[in-house]
Amino acid sequence: MKYLDLDAVWWLVSPGNPLKTNNNLPDMHLRADMCRALIKNPHIIVSTIEKELKTTRTFDTITALQSSFSGTDFIWLSGTDIVYEFRKWYKWRQLAKSIPFAFIGRPTKDGVVRKNAFYQINGLKHTNLSTGAHPPLKKGHIYWLFGENMNPTSSTLLRNSSDAGCDLKPKDV
Repeated sequence: MKYLDLDAVWWLVSPGNPLKTNNNLPDMHLRADMCRALIKNPHIIVSTIEKELKTTRTFDTITALQSSFSGTDFIWLSGTDIVYEFRKWYKWRQLAKSIPFAFIGRPTKDGVVRKNAFYQINGLKHTNLSTGAHPPLKKGHIYWLFGENMNPTSSTLLRNSSDAGCDLKPKDV
């Protein structure tokens, strides 16, 4: 929020990733509650809106959100650990041009961030941000945020800790 001067962050808990097997996926509302337990900032809102929108693909979710909240400027936030698989996403090229993206540094394999699908799309602007940059958020822009300590917590880790009966507290992530 501090890098991009955002009013709020919506943490979308997905009904299921279409690129993964979701057989053992815990209940969506349980996963949302697990996410809420990690949040201390009242401007971060955990949402299961994809269930109401009946979407599972990011392109469809973004299209529905932009239609439903036409007065809101959206930016897609996620960790850099997903950039290597982005080319597998439904309508990924259109998606990259329809909304600004910001990727937060995460522990990844060497070179994953440098060798990603976003660099295959002509016309995208890539910007590395430092604290307090507050750039204008524009479609066709990819913002890279590497100024903070990298957090190893992932959705897989959260699900596995729940399965093992562990409770991750905000200090753990």
